[in-house]
Amino acid sequence: RTSESYPPPPPAASLAMASFADDAKIAELVANSPPGWFSFEYFPPKTDEGVANLRKRIVRMKALKPLFTDFTWGAGGSTSELTLQLTSAAKNEFGCVANM
Repeated sequence: RTSESYPPPPPAASLAMASFADDAKIAELVANSPPGWFSFEYFPPKTDEGVANLRKRIVRMKALKPLFTDFTWGAGGSTSELTLQLTSAAKNEFGCVANM
């Protein structure tokens, strides 16, 4: 499929993604990093308590200096809005290099 065959993103996605426009691509970060780099992958929780716990965990794990953090897009889009929110928070609130 080409990019023309995908529907445009919803407005919330457009706003969240605008803050990522100038970020380095993950492939560039990997190519320019010494051996031994690592990243963390997070799955969006299903409960509000899980979200609160994950936000605390991201802060703690950032201290380990991962090259980037990745957020899994929900199956069937079920957690797509939460994925956008968590990715944006990781970048804008916690200072992580965030990917989804």
